[in-house]
Amino acid sequence: MARVSKKKASFGTSMGVSSIIAILVILVLVVFSALSITTSKADYNLSKKTSDGVIAFYEADSAAEDKMAEVAAAIDSDSGSGSGGGWQNALKAEGYRISAADDGERISYVVEIDENRNLEVELLAAEDGKLTRERWQVVPSKEWVADDSVTLFK
Repeated sequence: MARVSKKKASFGTSMGVSSIIAILVILVLVVFSALSITTSKADYNLSKKTSDGVIAFYEADSAAEDKMAEVAAAIDSDSGSGSGGGWQNALKAEGYRISAADDGERISYVVEIDENRNLEVELLAAEDGKLTRERWQVVPSKEWVADDSVTLFK
C-alpha cells in the first residue's frame, strides 16, 4: 500500500495577519494625526480670537481712562477759575452725558470695544471736587435676538 503523505496546507496566514495589523496601525495613526491637526487649528483660532478680544478691551479701557483724565482736568480747571458750572457745558459739548445726583454730578460716557461690546463708564463728581468711579462695565452693544425658526426641509 502506498503511503499518503500528510502535509499541512499552508495558506500564508502568518504574513497576512501581520500585514492587516500594520495597515490598521497606520490607519489609526493617520486618523489621530488628522484629528490632532484639526484640534490644533481650532485651538489656534480660539486663542487668536480671545487675544484679539483682550487687546480690544484693554485699548478701550485705556481710552476710557484717558476720558476720565479729561473729565478730571475739566473739573480741576473750572474749580480753579472760580466761575462754577462751566465744566458741565464743556463736557456736554464733547459728548459726555451729565445728570444731577444727590451728592454731586453723574458723568457718563461709552467707549466702543468692538462691534459686539461697549465699555460703559459712570463717574461721580462730588461737590468737593472729588471724582470717583461709580460704574465701569462691559455691556453688549446690541440686543441679542434669539432665532426661534426651525427649518426642517428646504
